[in-house]
Amino acid sequence: MVITRTRTREEALSSPRLSDRQGRFGGVVVIGGANIDLRGRPVGEVLERHTSNPGKINVDSGGVGRNIAHNLALLNVPVTLLSAVGDDGEGIRILEETGKAGVKTEQMIISGEHPTGIYLAILDEKGEMEVAVSDMRILEEITVDYLRSKAYLIKESKIVVMDTNIPEESIGYVVDLCNKVKVPLLIEPVSVEKAKKLRKVLDRGGRGSGKGSESGSESRSESGSESGSESEKYSGRWAIDYITPSKDELESILGAGVERDDDDRDIDLVKAVEELKGRGIKNVIVTLGKRGIYVSSYGGAGVSSEGGQGDPKSGKFMAPYRGEVVDVTGAGDALVAGLVYGIYKGYSIEVAARFGLGAAALTISTKEAVRRDLREGLLRSRIEEEE
Repeated sequence: MVITRTRTREEALSSPRLSDRQGRFGGVVVIGGANIDLRGRPVGEVLERHTSNPGKINVDSGGVGRNIAHNLALLNVPVTLLSAVGDDGEGIRILEETGKAGVKTEQMIISGEHPTGIYLAILDEKGEMEVAVSDMRILEEITVDYLRSKAYLIKESKIVVMDTNIPEESIGYVVDLCNKVKVPLLIEPVSVEKAKKLRKVLDRGGRGSGKGSESGSESRSESGSESGSESEKYSGRWAIDYITPSKDELESILGAGVERDDDDRDIDLVKAVEELKGRGIKNVIVTLGKRGIYVSSYGGAGVSSEGGQGDPKSGKFMAPYRGEVVDVTGAGDALVAGLVYGIYKGYSIEVAARFGLGAAALTISTKEAVRRDLREGLLRSRIEEEE
């Protein structure tokens, strides 16, 4: 009988515990997927369906959470990744490449039960995704117990970023914990199907009333540990500080159709965003592909889950930055990373969104899901070109 054991990279490397430096992190914790990306693109003028296409296949370290963390490290933001890889060659590659970029990977799970996740994408002749298949069973190991053991890291963070690849119960735990310890939280919904995991969190926890809640602060634990069960209602003001859905993911979260009449599409989008904000989300950044993004906020600048003064219906459409489209893979992850970079630096949500647009534009102009030469200077120069 073969006995498998899940461990963290910290155990594998016998490295000092980050808890020895509690109170001194102050960076970004990213929770989410880490996997190998396989991307195929035809060399011909068109992708021929139902047959084999001559083309090029790229193999890279990927995963939404991992890509965001990698981008942040390149932008000189201290970042720790909480994720899971298999005890296999693919897992070793991810750990080495991600760690070399500057991401702290010591707290990641190395699974003896599941292989490293694989994401397989077929791109069309323009570099747009045609179809994708993913095997992310390993991320079921991102359990509440695992995250509870890392609660001290979350408490020490300036902002937490989470994607919805992890189990629904784990998502709920992170939302509750971030609210209790007053750490801002950004959620990337990932896909239409995975975005549905957020419905229960918002149904049981959202407030967004604009009046605040003194009772919320009374129920928070000073130690950062959870008080009560994961099922108890969040009693604070916001369930989620930032969210970055596509229009389809926005519809999925709401569980109702967003009208698609071209004459009124902007009005319908705004209504949907306001409904989402009314369910406990402070800042909504909707990605609209070639149209850019729509940013709606209750006001307030920089990293803060407090305040909330300003126009509750303020919103702005922001066009994408100009540039050649080589490969769109990773553009959404880069946008989130640029946004988080701006938030981390203390900029307003609108300026932070410009960093996101800049990072996305830089990424789609290369064949890489994470642009290897991305740096603060390059990103700032790209934004200046648009002004």
